[in-house]
Amino acid sequence: MPILDETNRVRRVLYGSLAGLALAACAHTPAATAVSTPPAGTSGSVEKVETKQAQSRDPGLAILLRPSAQPSPRVHVEIDLDASDAELATWRVQRGSPERVTNVAARDGKGELTARVVAAADGAANIVLGRRPEGAVHLGYDVLAGDAGADDPVGILVLEDRFRGAGEGLVALPAAVEDAVLNITLTIDPEPLRVRGAASSLGAGRVRSTKARPRALRYATFMAGSLGSGAFDGIEGHDEGAWLGYTAFDPRPAIAELAQMRTAFGELFKADVPLAPWTYLFMSQARPIGSFSTTPRAGSTLVLLGPDEAWGAPLRVAIAQQLVRPWIGGELRIAPESGDDAQAWWFSEGVARHVAIRVLGRLGLLTPNQWRDTLAGELSVLATSPHRALGNTELSALAQKGNAVARATLAARGALYAAREGTALRARARRAKQEGQRDSLEGEILALLLAARSKVQPGQQTRSTITAQAWIDALSKDDPDAAKTFDSIVVRGEPVILPADALGPCFRASNGNYMAYDPGFDVEKTRADRESKVVGVRPDGPAAKAGLRDGDVLESMKSREGNADIPVKLVVTRAGTKVNVSYAPRGIQGRGQTWTRTPGISDERCGDPP
Repeated sequence: MPILDETNRVRRVLYGSLAGLALAACAHTPAATAVSTPPAGTSGSVEKVETKQAQSRDPGLAILLRPSAQPSPRVHVEIDLDASDAELATWRVQRGSPERVTNVAARDGKGELTARVVAAADGAANIVLGRRPEGAVHLGYDVLAGDAGADDPVGILVLEDRFRGAGEGLVALPAAVEDAVLNITLTIDPEPLRVRGAASSLGAGRVRSTKARPRALRYATFMAGSLGSGAFDGIEGHDEGAWLGYTAFDPRPAIAELAQMRTAFGELFKADVPLAPWTYLFMSQARPIGSFSTTPRAGSTLVLLGPDEAWGAPLRVAIAQQLVRPWIGGELRIAPESGDDAQAWWFSEGVARHVAIRVLGRLGLLTPNQWRDTLAGELSVLATSPHRALGNTELSALAQKGNAVARATLAARGALYAAREGTALRARARRAKQEGQRDSLEGEILALLLAARSKVQPGQQTRSTITAQAWIDALSKDDPDAAKTFDSIVVRGEPVILPADALGPCFRASNGNYMAYDPGFDVEKTRADRESKVVGVRPDGPAAKAGLRDGDVLESMKSREGNADIPVKLVVTRAGTKVNVSYAPRGIQGRGQTWTRTPGISDERCGDPP
């Protein structure tokens, strides 16, 4: 099971505002669809060893993607593989369905090969060749688009002038070569769409070359259209970005900022320099403000956002959380004894988020008010979650089954636990005044990483998988209350109360009301519906009380997702008549710890985030 990939609905349903104050705007996390997250090892320096412009050499694997909208949306795929010693009789499209993989043809050094598409035991599409190939293999097929909504980060979207697709549904690979390091050339041909630009997780450009494990292609994103791009080189590494569609901000300085973040994470965790190349892919589409998603991909991050989304704290934190994951949840992982990966999401999602916020604050990319508001968003999740009283085992079981609210609760709990533990470590270090004592949670994580690296032979991949008890034991060396804190917050799910001075001199702690943002209907399924019919109107929700009905055709929607104080305004068509629907998207109310700015203290005196 992949480490992450959360949808922003995880927080859209829950994030509320402190009575009269929109705090949740800074409280988004990346998207959460388990199938779209690269497994450990596909997003770091081992999987994406090198990315550069294509060279005139014969690759071990060449792949061509040619999207077309006519006569029906589809992507033509051609793969050439030179791996004669491998078993190449069966090729798997991991997220493909047999009925959508068509027009299969194959040949090898001896001539034509018969090929058929069959359903695997898990429903995926297998392409089975009639005999074992000899020499290099050429495989061609079409993948029909249109079975996934525009919001699905691992779907296949082909329109008249643009394309976005994910390797899970496009790339067929034989199991025998998935983990072999090969020379790979990727070509995206956008000419049938009458556009010229293309980009992918390998970087901007229609043709890219890399040396990597083919498995990484399963977790890559591919795009084509009228797009812009930029690249940044430094001794720390190589960062590229590409953007498709209009955005309210200039992506070029944003990509430079992201490169700065990644460098900071590399320095924090003493990573090898240069870092593995990284690509940022932005795609603009019709979405309300606040309704964005960030999805981890192999060697890249995919960002889906609306044209009016600002480059601010919510996006910064969401993408930064993805950038820290090669270390937290990647190189260092918590392995639950039960084998249920969701039981470790408090770490891979929550602790990663905490570290991202801390680093952004130190870089000056979050103001004190912004990191306070982000923290308040986490407190809002716990205050308004219907699952807030569940322990980690029960909550993880819900999240593993796809319950987005449970997953949001896990991530928020993990982030607040990290803030609580980090505050305790720093306070104890100040009191003890012991030279060399680790005084932050980041320092504890670094110590665990360094210990793991010391046991690895040169050239081998570093990955440390530890138990929760090993994590507690490490913290207990510097915090005698570490086990008690972990049991209370993570294991049992008790309320998180930060010390009164946790946010420094700039903020005072108190208690207040939080209000969950609740649109009252399933926004994502409505947007995914081919006829834009409203789906999932809850009989007792605010939308139903305002008159919205299942089956209404959604013409337009104005809202600020995550903010329960700004009305949702809909225009729908019902029985041929346009109807205006407006309501306050207020859901569950709850009380929790709040933080008020102390007058007269400048930002410079606030210190770092908790």
